Amino acid sequence: MKFSALLLTAASVFGFSVPVLAQDSNFNLTYHVERTPKARLSIEDCGSTIEKTANQVGLASDVQTFPGQLVVVRGGDEGRGAFIAQCIEVESTTVSVIQGIDYQGPKAALGEFADQANVAVKAAAD
Repeated sequence: MKFSALLLTAASVFGFSVPVLAQDSNFNLTYHVERTPKARLSIEDCGSTIEKTANQVGLASDVQTFPGQLVVVRGGDEGRGAFIAQCIEVESTTVSVIQGIDYQGPKAALGEFADQANVAVKAAAD
């Protein structure tokens, strides 16, 4: 009985505090999705393009590769925001999903990065 009471208390504390914090958060999400023929852009080229763009604007980044399936590039700037990009292989198509999250206020550095990375991915496919 003590365990279930403790579990209930913990759930209520976390259950009520997280939504309250989320309501007070002021953030901006920039989101892009592109579909490109795999013959024009591989997931590896997509991922390296995003990583290069992040490095050019001074953002920390990390790449995780799952050959023939997925390349994930993630990173950001501590205190300002984060980004995550996925380059996904779907049959004969490369799907790129690029998200920039600015932690405060309207669209700022990470949203702009998402825009720049999307333009760079499109250019790499041309």
